[in-house]
Amino acid sequence: MKDLMAVLLAGGDSTRFWPLREKNVINLFGKTSLEWHFDQLVRVGITRCIVVTNKENSSHFKTIPSPDGLNVSFVEQTEQGQGDAIQAAGKIFSEGPVIILNSSDIYADAFLSLFLEHIKKEADVLLLGAVTMASYFPGGYIKVNIQGNIEEIIEKPQEGTEPSDMVRVVADYYPDIKILLSFITKYGSNPSNGYETAINELIRSGGVCKVELTERGNWCPIKYPWDMLECMERLLPSKQEKRIHPSVEIKDNVVIEGAVVIEEGVKIFEGTKIVGPVYIGKNAIIGNNNIIRHSHIGAFVVTGFSTDITRSYIGDNCWFHTNYIGDSVIGNNVSMGSGTVCANLRLDEEEIVSFIKGIKVRTGKYKLGAIIGNNVRIGVNVSIMPGIKIGQNSFIGAGVIVDNDVDEDKFVFLKNGIITKAENTKLSTVSRDKFRKGL
Repeated sequence: MKDLMAVLLAGGDSTRFWPLREKNVINLFGKTSLEWHFDQLVRVGITRCIVVTNKENSSHFKTIPSPDGLNVSFVEQTEQGQGDAIQAAGKIFSEGPVIILNSSDIYADAFLSLFLEHIKKEADVLLLGAVTMASYFPGGYIKVNIQGNIEEIIEKPQEGTEPSDMVRVVADYYPDIKILLSFITKYGSNPSNGYETAINELIRSGGVCKVELTERGNWCPIKYPWDMLECMERLLPSKQEKRIHPSVEIKDNVVIEGAVVIEEGVKIFEGTKIVGPVYIGKNAIIGNNNIIRHSHIGAFVVTGFSTDITRSYIGDNCWFHTNYIGDSVIGNNVSMGSGTVCANLRLDEEEIVSFIKGIKVRTGKYKLGAIIGNNVRIGVNVSIMPGIKIGQNSFIGAGVIVDNDVDEDKFVFLKNGIITKAENTKLSTVSRDKFRKGL
């Protein structure tokens, strides 16, 4: 659709994504979310795109090449909020049809293709994406009138007061961005809900606004760090795809089952079992007797002897040795000493909660391991309790039980005392043969 401009919102502050820092630049399968969107826009037939960045990620994004067939412009927003982002985009593109998407969300091709088909049929009608939710979701809810048109967006209603089961997806089509910009100028300055206020005022002015409803599986938002696990699962190889680069070195007694993608330069040593879907990035070294299941392993990762990584996202340049990592999200350049484990299940098997800016947040997960920022060092025999977050540039000393979140740039250690005294106990002279026979 050559006349349609796509606006990718990539200027959010990512504070809810802590201890990972910038959700728009985190790598998934060797690509940032922006690169995934570029490729998708080309696939669905959109040829023009504006990326709205912030001052922290702007320089990084501008180094990402755009694919053939997509004309990309960048603009930096100076304040927080989607309203400010759209005003920034308006400096480049001030009239004509526009579709607004979140750079950090994952959309299925099927959803965007159907969305664009409806735009072709009713090009003059405002169209907002939505999904139906069986349980509460901390987002904007859509209230419709008896004609089935959108009456109002209610941002984050209290649980139990939702006006419908339809949660708004940031996939918004406007026949002319000029009209939207006029309402943004009047009502869109609030960084938390100014954009939604502007849409509501546009609807109240008489604009016809319809819902493009899709299945929950066609949309994966990344708000919190544990959302990475769902998005990873959506993008992992499927349908028994097996793509192993010719340069991969696989030793004896290695078992590879299911859908796997293994990039160039990887070495997999004896006795390891890999159960797909699994992605292993370039130049990773998978040690002896590993088990890797349903996980993303980044580039240049080393998983030493007897490491078990299950349903986890692992970033680049991480080192492990005799560890258990389950349902965890681990950033770049993280190392774990031998015997360290990430617990992923509460003893009472209840839902795991997390604290964001001091507020308790339900994760919706009953299995959730550690969430670890970049550049963290963890000593031997450390136990990390379910759902614990560790900030970047931190050190965790040997033998620590981590049962509270750790801020950035911290050194956590145990202060042990050693007592030495005379030993008067006599060792038994009884043979241990009976014990050996029982092994």
